[in-house]
Amino acid sequence: MQIKPSFQQFRQALYQILPKRADATLDLIDALTVAGHVASPVALSEEVPFRRKFSSVYDVLSEGELNSAALQTLLSEHQPDSCELLAGYEVYGLDATPDERPEAETLAERGLLKAQKNDPVRLGQKFSWVMRLVKPGTSWVAPWDVRRIKSDSNDNQTAVAQVKELDEQSESLKVVVADSLYANQFFLAVFLVVRHIVALVRLRQNLKLYEKPLPKPVGMKGAPRKHGPVFKMAHPHRVADRTAAFQFGRQSVRLSAWHGLHLAKLPTLVGLALRVEFLKADGTPAISDRCGCSGPGRKLCPSKRCAACICGASPWSTLFGL
Repeated sequence: MQIKPSFQQFRQALYQILPKRADATLDLIDALTVAGHVASPVALSEEVPFRRKFSSVYDVLSEGELNSAALQTLLSEHQPDSCELLAGYEVYGLDATPDERPEAETLAERGLLKAQKNDPVRLGQKFSWVMRLVKPGTSWVAPWDVRRIKSDSNDNQTAVAQVKELDEQSESLKVVVADSLYANQFFLAVFLVVRHIVALVRLRQNLKLYEKPLPKPVGMKGAPRKHGPVFKMAHPHRVADRTAAFQFGRQSVRLSAWHGLHLAKLPTLVGLALRVEFLKADGTPAISDRCGCSGPGRKLCPSKRCAACICGASPWSTLFGL
């Protein structure tokens, strides 16, 4: 008996969860996969996989239906066996990306796109992506969920909803990796309630962490303290709980980890801080005079003035694991 390839099984399962216009929807998906630049929706009708008239494109877009919950379950069930696992964890990337649409004045909930204070104002929509890392050392990913960040929501609220759904999808261990924009109490609080996901987020250099609070002295009045001593990554007051060193190509890298730390506004969530140092030949951190970046990341650093930027290649880059 011939076993059907996994891709064909996926197509058949996808067909079953399309309640309306299933054949035309699959044709449209096939047309999108082979099309180059798409000038308009109707242009997809000229692609070879689309076997219908041009009017069917609009029929699919207006009458077709897609069960998002069933699709997410289907994507989880058909993930390739070769997808990357780190220490037994499935690795997912989380980020929000803008879609500039300045010419579309009637676009639903078109808003202002501005990430930083001095950035120019742009018009368009913003989308939150959750993607599974597929192959080590490459940029290939498998999108698990993408949704528009609505005008009555924000990046963190949308990401929280996505993380909760990802946790409920399966009982496999997962880690969600995010940049410093998600290193706040609004997003990280979700990891107090999820059961199968941990977070690994980048921290801004000037963000303060706190040790566990000291025991309250006997006979002292008042509520117990929520925070212990301040922990500064650039100048830690105690020796790292664990260190490791390795070679990344020709670059020497040293990792230092401190356990039992928390954010000021989220004392109930305790994790570890990880410092990444790029080393010179003599074993000292390779720090530039102009910027905190060094090694392979110096040319990529967007900052020309900071002493500790967050581009990801700084010798004092920090990650916070929960």
